Amino acid sequence: MDGGKVFTVAANPDAHSKLPYLIRIPLSSDPIVLKAAQPWQRTAKVYCHRSDEWPEEPQILDEVKVRSCVRRGRAIDLVLDRARENRSQLVLTTIK
Repeated sequence: MDGGKVFTVAANPDAHSKLPYLIRIPLSSDPIVLKAAQPWQRTAKVYCHRSDEWPEEPQILDEVKVRSCVRRGRAIDLVLDRARENRSQLVLTTIK
């Protein structure tokens, strides 16, 4: 996709991972890459875990333009440019 921010879902290249998807959240400051159990939150919470990096040649499964991606403390409010399933909130936590 050309120009603007894009929310991207790719297949996780780690065949041994229980989290089959990689998602890239296009924050202005620095994109965040997460391993995820599902490519998008549909009905309930989705477990994600931070990934070290985005692969050089990812197998892209979905790309959607972003209307808004704003970080508010631990939360990231994400709104995509599509008719359905367009809003999500990610909450970043740490385990102590």
